[in-house]
Amino acid sequence: MPEGRVGMLNGPPAPIFVAGTRLYLLYTEIGEERRAAGGYVFPAAPLISLAAMSKAMIGYLRDYANAITALACLFAVVALFLTLNGNMELGVAAMLWTWFLDHWDGHVARKTMHLRRPGAAKFGKSFDGFIDLIHGVVFPAVVIILVGQGTILSLLASMLLTLTGAIRLSYFENVGLTADARFMGIPVSYDTPLLAILLLARPQIPDVVFPTAVSLAFTILALLHVTTAIRVPAIRGIGVPIATGFAIAVSVALVMISHPPLQRWT
Repeated sequence: MPEGRVGMLNGPPAPIFVAGTRLYLLYTEIGEERRAAGGYVFPAAPLISLAAMSKAMIGYLRDYANAITALACLFAVVALFLTLNGNMELGVAAMLWTWFLDHWDGHVARKTMHLRRPGAAKFGKSFDGFIDLIHGVVFPAVVIILVGQGTILSLLASMLLTLTGAIRLSYFENVGLTADARFMGIPVSYDTPLLAILLLARPQIPDVVFPTAVSLAFTILALLHVTTAIRVPAIRGIGVPIATGFAIAVSVALVMISHPPLQRWT
């Protein structure tokens, strides 16, 4: 639309939004076809309520499965906060809750498929993918770098994990499970449990060896993310409560060995 002057309109002025060089006038009278302003004729546009738009987005969280995914997202933020503030054990413990909630959202989605509103499943698939990226790729990469204290090996391991994790998630987004409900390669959801196990074993590993052990373990796992030689069954049915029990037990164990730096918060 050509740039020009907008004249005064009858009644209260409608809000104007400028996007690039295009000017959109939001009318307060829906159904009016055209209105002239300053010599230019603007096409009629519906009244858009930002509050309604926000409500439409948040409304997807009324879906049970998506609400669980949202809770998993919050635990992921807590996990990053704790880890970056010096308590890796508590951070991984919190991320384990994201991990088992990530299994429950799919379980609930399958059980409530007949109750889901149109578009909820498609939204949930994308929403869940972002959470997978956080707890299965970004968070482990951050921990690898922190444990490695900036070594080249930790950088290379985190780069490889990030790349293969992103490739794997993109592949799964487009291909999905095999016909017998299995994953091609090891899912990124195995990364957080591996972190937890390594941290629990840390007292038994010499301090000078532990950073290298973490980097090498995730280098191997990163390669297994994109292999086609391994097929891993999806965690479904009875596997979901079993995974939940594992996550809660291990998170409690991590809390028991943690040393939170409470001084900085008091």
